[in-house]
Amino acid sequence: MYTVARLALDIRSSLESAESDGVRLRLVRQFLMDAEQGDVAVLVSEIAPPTGSADWDALLAGIAEYAAHGAGVRTPPWSVMPERFLRTWFFVMPYEALHGHAMAETPAALANRGVFIRRAALVNA
Repeated sequence: MYTVARLALDIRSSLESAESDGVRLRLVRQFLMDAEQGDVAVLVSEIAPPTGSADWDALLAGIAEYAAHGAGVRTPPWSVMPERFLRTWFFVMPYEALHGHAMAETPAALANRGVFIRRAALVNA
């Protein structure tokens, strides 16, 4: 199973390789698919190491809380540390015209950290 700690390492590698946000979002979707099938409490329990990007660190904390809430388990303590919240908003999609949609559709666990993404981007189609 794909843990959030492993996801953080893969995102760090993706950032270092200058891959697109689309690649990183596929990794996030894979984690969420695994979370639907696995023991979410275990998948989110280990602290996600820094990715090298405060934006993606906040996104991972939000994803961990989102998955935990969906599974009815306790939010991992590491995900609510102050450094997992942004001072400046992060819109995952580059198109400003979609920012309003993202603000309306973002799960609360992400929005309260300053991370905005359309809910559809979190689901494999």
